[in-house]
Amino acid sequence: MPPLKALLPLALAVCGPLCLFRGTDALAQGTPQRVPHSAGPVIERDHPPPAAASWPKACSVRNPICVHAPAGMPSAVWLAALESADRAWEAVTDALDLPPPDGGPDGAWHVYMVDEVDGGGRALPEGRDPRARFDSAYSFALVDRSTRPGCSLDRALARVVLRGSLWRVAPAIDDGSAIAQVEGMAKLTTLCADGEDAAAFQLHPERALIDPASPSFDRGASMFFGWLDATFAASPGVFVEGLWALSPTRTSPEAWRWAGAPTTFDVLRASVRDLLWQGSTFDDVLVRFAIERASADPPPRFAWNVPWPVVARRLAASDPVDPTGASFVKVDLAGAPSGAKLHVEVEWEDYGRMRWIVAKIDPKGQVRAQIPVGSLGRSPKGAVTVENLEGFDHLLVAGVNVGSTEQAFDPDQGEWEPHGWLLTIGAN
Repeated sequence: MPPLKALLPLALAVCGPLCLFRGTDALAQGTPQRVPHSAGPVIERDHPPPAAASWPKACSVRNPICVHAPAGMPSAVWLAALESADRAWEAVTDALDLPPPDGGPDGAWHVYMVDEVDGGGRALPEGRDPRARFDSAYSFALVDRSTRPGCSLDRALARVVLRGSLWRVAPAIDDGSAIAQVEGMAKLTTLCADGEDAAAFQLHPERALIDPASPSFDRGASMFFGWLDATFAASPGVFVEGLWALSPTRTSPEAWRWAGAPTTFDVLRASVRDLLWQGSTFDDVLVRFAIERASADPPPRFAWNVPWPVVARRLAASDPVDPTGASFVKVDLAGAPSGAKLHVEVEWEDYGRMRWIVAKIDPKGQVRAQIPVGSLGRSPKGAVTVENLEGFDHLLVAGVNVGSTEQAFDPDQGEWEPHGWLLTIGAN
């Protein structure tokens, strides 16, 4: 397989969004919903640490990487960083077959060991590549010099090499999506535990799947992209590679913001069409992920966890739900009498499109049945009666905000209108 950058014109002109996913004969028909896009992220140009020109450096004999560290830094930490950088570089460019980061005119990619870097490492853009047909950026990396050698340092270096690759092939991608996708790919190269980031993501399921205000949440959102990859990709990492290959932009030289389209979610809306079943859409994918997310480890925070309703109960959203976010209500069946039925009614705010589903969960925590909550057209109301509850541990009522009635979700918008809901449950 040639480098990903070389595939961009071919993928766009000939192949279409699904060529890199399973079912290449089922190319998406049509185009994503046409909506006015926000401008893309600000085109930034960062600089290495001011004193770094005088720092000693060590360069790899295998790859075009140089690691810089302040004088007096223990050589063991320095060399461990270079070894991790070599492993990450080879995993990204050989195993995943992604383009290497572009370090600029001197031909080397530079890593600087500094203090207090969120997540252990960041790759930053140093300037645009004026020779590139599509938008492309040179980059360098900052790595926290207090990161312990081993899994933590390997993950940090994998993150920065992958982000450097993304700066090269799709620099206009929003930061939240980039962090989440890079983290998902980094997991494939290091197999380190998720730790606190997955917990941060699951603590706020009502948020949009990406949140520019919280890098930890966005790293946890790799759960979504990892699930997409595991569900639809022909081999590990290919789904995200496909997203990158199909997200190139062309920005005018005088612009101060990157072009706003296509976004990751534009590509997703076209690429996942018909993948779950004929006629399925990205909305259906969001609902399927919400159900899978509910049984993940760690589980998401439930908006409500209630016993079997002896009398009807009305529950309000503890937090309003952003587009692509979800709310979960757990109804315990321990007190349900034989032959009981549960009637569910839900309503939500206008101008939001929500999809609701009731899942039957067995004592082992497995989803055994899913019942959609029916609604008509754009009506913000729905209802269903759930029967045959014997043998199940609890019901999971999940509501997913699949986006505005007026425009598709745009991650460059920065702020989204959340919507509240009101759920009524009662025994029949």
